[in-house]
Amino acid sequence: MIQQIEELSMNAWPALQTCFYDGWVMRFADGYTKRSNSILPIYESTICAEEKINFCERKYAEWGLPTVFKLTQESNPQSLDGILERKGYQKLDETAVRLLDLTHYTACKPNDVILEEKFTENWINSFFQCSGLTDAGQQTAAKQILGYIRAEIVCVAKTVEDKIVGCGFGVMERGFVGIFNIVVSNDYRRNGFGLDIMNGILMKAKEKGVQNSYLQVVVGNAPAESLYTKLGYKEVYHYWYRRKESQI
Repeated sequence: MIQQIEELSMNAWPALQTCFYDGWVMRFADGYTKRSNSILPIYESTICAEEKINFCERKYAEWGLPTVFKLTQESNPQSLDGILERKGYQKLDETAVRLLDLTHYTACKPNDVILEEKFTENWINSFFQCSGLTDAGQQTAAKQILGYIRAEIVCVAKTVEDKIVGCGFGVMERGFVGIFNIVVSNDYRRNGFGLDIMNGILMKAKEKGVQNSYLQVVVGNAPAESLYTKLGYKEVYHYWYRRKESQI
């Protein structure tokens, strides 16, 4: 299950360039999000871990990026987390992956949302505004990443008096819909708008015959955890990042 969800997540949030090295997936996206700029050791590994870590450090240095590993309890080799810790890699952003069986989800029509099946310029600009993403370089990388998604999508924009105040999107592949970038503008939070965005995505996915949904939530993000629990999402595993203290 972990490998399947990690593969779906990579497809749903692609990197700008991907390199494969003895079972490890190295992803590069000009530094925009750790998810697209990290190493996923998810397949069988045969080369000595120390040798591979050194190789990855050189590769990421060439790109001017910190070396970041995204790990789960099934990372290969199983000793990798301990090796990285001993080499000075700090643990960051522990995240829970949750699943929802959509046969247990009762579609609820959301209020005042715009549903689209592609990323429009208006949606993208609204996402930047709602999330506070102002750096031009990161905006460019984000647009490229969204443009590289090769799966069916549903984009949701939450409106208040014709103003977009929240965004989110889902990516549908192999009977799953992955939930990404649920964000509400600071001035409009704590109004239940995140639930409207989620219901928009899940309603459309269920209409298309999707059976399951997955998402990621940083451990300790109480508002998001409460929302996803309310919808029925169940925790299935954790992932976390490791990055050298000197690179933090």
